[in-house]
Amino acid sequence: MRHDTYAERLVAELDGIAASYAEILAASDIKYVNPNRPGSHVIFVAAADWGWTSSDDALEAARMALLRRVREWTPRFRLLFPDPTPQVAKRLSKCVNHLERWLIRDTEGDRTIPQTIEQAQNKIAATVTNLRGLTNLLPPDDYPVRLVVDTNALIDNPDLTAYTGELGGRYVVHLLPVVLGEIDNLKRAGRTAELRDNAKRADRRLKGIRTNGNVLAGVRVAGDVIARFEHTEPRSDDLPTWLDMSVPDDRFVASTLLLQSAHPGSAIYVATSDINMQTKLSAAGLPYVEPSLA
Repeated sequence: MRHDTYAERLVAELDGIAASYAEILAASDIKYVNPNRPGSHVIFVAAADWGWTSSDDALEAARMALLRRVREWTPRFRLLFPDPTPQVAKRLSKCVNHLERWLIRDTEGDRTIPQTIEQAQNKIAATVTNLRGLTNLLPPDDYPVRLVVDTNALIDNPDLTAYTGELGGRYVVHLLPVVLGEIDNLKRAGRTAELRDNAKRADRRLKGIRTNGNVLAGVRVAGDVIARFEHTEPRSDDLPTWLDMSVPDDRFVASTLLLQSAHPGSAIYVATSDINMQTKLSAAGLPYVEPSLA
């Protein structure tokens, strides 16, 4: 059972962006814009030779739509490189700036615009290839699949090995602080007796796992399923701006994204039956599985 890694899924999104970019360039045109003329007494220093012609409404709308896709994709791709060397950071920024600049088309002084659309297509293709090549720097992962379990999934079924049918028999389960805190709170303050009992059941199961060894490093639950208790809250300047760290669901998504950036060679899934959470996970490019009832 093969699962695409997060890096592979981001590259697939990049390929989609490249295809749309090619369509936009095919509908565009380039003209000579250098204002310097022979015999003129006024010299425009560093003037560009070539620039984009005006877009009609359809092309303008397509450019804005693709610019949004690029800006939604970029922070998630940057998360793959939380500690880049100066060379990698410069390479990444240069490529992303190129993609954005030719969609924004504020061309004053932009000397990167070539003479023909064919040359422009080749330059964008080279930028996309450069971005794809960055993923060659990412380390492999000993575990091809990892799982993050939402609070509702633990309430429904605290068995961490219950996902072998969807994920295969070998994966690491990451238990986040926001989830452990919610389980602890629901034991005491759940709105119904059944919810409180289910939270207590989940708490007992998790505490039983703690007796197996160092849960911060990872302990065996059963077979090739490993559990690891996480202790850090999410912090990163590269997280999507729509995430609000005061909202538990958003902290959960942010933590999962940062886990995925730490393990780019794996595919991280989220076990949740919460439709709002599932929507946010889809926006972040993270797949989910539905928990089964115990």
